[in-house]
Amino acid sequence: MERGMRDDLQRLLELQAWDLETIRLEGELNSSAPVREEIVQKVLDGRKKTAALKEKYQQVCITRKDTEAKIEELQAQIAKYSAQQLQTKKNDEYRAFENQIAAARKNISTLETKVLELMDAEELARKTYEDSSKSDKESEKTYKERILSIDKLKATHTQEIKERKQKRKELEAKVEPALRIRYERMFRNKRGHVLVGIDGGACGGCHIKLPQQAVLSCISEEPNVTCINCGRMLYYSPEMHVEN
Repeated sequence: MERGMRDDLQRLLELQAWDLETIRLEGELNSSAPVREEIVQKVLDGRKKTAALKEKYQQVCITRKDTEAKIEELQAQIAKYSAQQLQTKKNDEYRAFENQIAAARKNISTLETKVLELMDAEELARKTYEDSSKSDKESEKTYKERILSIDKLKATHTQEIKERKQKRKELEAKVEPALRIRYERMFRNKRGHVLVGIDGGACGGCHIKLPQQAVLSCISEEPNVTCINCGRMLYYSPEMHVEN
């Protein structure tokens, strides 16, 4: 233990260092939850995007097949009209069949052009879907590894925090009760350094220049010396540089 520093403040510094590390771990633990949620959402968004692309690809396939089926129906109609045309002996019926056959062939031509367009669209939709699916699987693998890492951190931090809170009881028992209660009340409010040094003649918390009397009181190891600005508890140790 360093000479020239009060034993009770030395023990309180050890307790403070313990508490600061604990809240650091708690901070990491708390911040990991929204990060995990964000990663899970990315996985779900990726799956949703790929599913939409798959549905689009399947819809184009269905449309192409429906169009090809219509062409087959029209071809069957042409065969039927042609057979009926050969059987009729009336000129007006013959011309009517001729017109129906011509109209069907025109529709077939239009549909065949549509099929070619749908085949191009189908190929593009298939490639887009497969590329997205491959990319999604690769990303999901990385995301799952990150989720496992976060879950592992959560488990280890949760256990470590639990053990630290148990160990803290041993440390707090070494600190004078009144001093500890005062420290804990301030620590709950500030969630950071409560007991700070006076290196350079300034408060180690808010860094305001301290009155000479406060500096001298710390050096003299007077009890309950606090910063006039932030109220933090002050201490002095020999390695600190203070102005005379």
